[in-house]
Amino acid sequence: MLIPRLMTAEPAPFGVRMGASSVMPARRTDSEAKELALVSLRTSFAPDASFLANPHSLIRERRADDRLAIGLLCGTAGYIDAVGVLTLMGMFPAHVTGEIIGLTAMLTAGHHPSHASRIAMLPTFVLALFVGALVARSRKTRGKSGTRALFALMAGSLAICAATGFFGTAQGPTSSVVFALREASIVAAMAFQNSLRREALAHACPTTVMTGNLMQLVFDVVDLLALRFSRARHEETHARPSTFPHLKLMASAVITFTLGAVLGGYLTTLVGVSSVAVPLVATLIAARSFA
Repeated sequence: MLIPRLMTAEPAPFGVRMGASSVMPARRTDSEAKELALVSLRTSFAPDASFLANPHSLIRERRADDRLAIGLLCGTAGYIDAVGVLTLMGMFPAHVTGEIIGLTAMLTAGHHPSHASRIAMLPTFVLALFVGALVARSRKTRGKSGTRALFALMAGSLAICAATGFFGTAQGPTSSVVFALREASIVAAMAFQNSLRREALAHACPTTVMTGNLMQLVFDVVDLLALRFSRARHEETHARPSTFPHLKLMASAVITFTLGAVLGGYLTTLVGVSSVAVPLVATLIAARSFA
């Protein structure tokens, strides 16, 4: 059996023994190690001590911010749906595709919409989605994130909707224009929120329509109950780690949507459409979590 010899770039000086100590790599002495210090992320690319002690802390912080944004957006959708039902003649802005059924049933029965702008809501939703896609794509082309731009579009639409509340007592042609602007702005806001989910929260649950979330929540509950009461738990031990966090996400989405709807119905009854200022603030807070 051949034993390879260690080849060195330079021969050892005369009088120095060639042994195990001569081929050991250079080591930093204790005195040199004491001089090393970690610096903050703000001043260097070197990680700070807190990150080295807990390497997953930034990941958990990012997920916490996402959960905050998801909860606020779900609550906003519930709030806006309540506003739509109370002030826009039963329209659900967060589920505007349902207008297809309403308009179809109305026209089939021989009725006509009370205002022509109602027919334009689905095209308005599509146009807002188109604008959101263009903005997101343009930002990506320049190497930037489109999240802030979409949040700005959503906040601007909600601000316009809230501003129409100051013209609620107008009569005549002005009233029709204000009503159409209110519908268009609130529907556009929900379109931009859907664009946000597509661009920034693709891994999360839907934040506008809760039907799918409620279905998934029930299935997750059934899976966990089956795991808990199953006689062969050892065969399903993989279900809990994957199901439980998902269940919490679905539950938080449905709960915040419901709470938003309750709050929206109550405040809209008190102060009218101007109460849209509340989801506007929630949108700005959600945008802040992505800063």
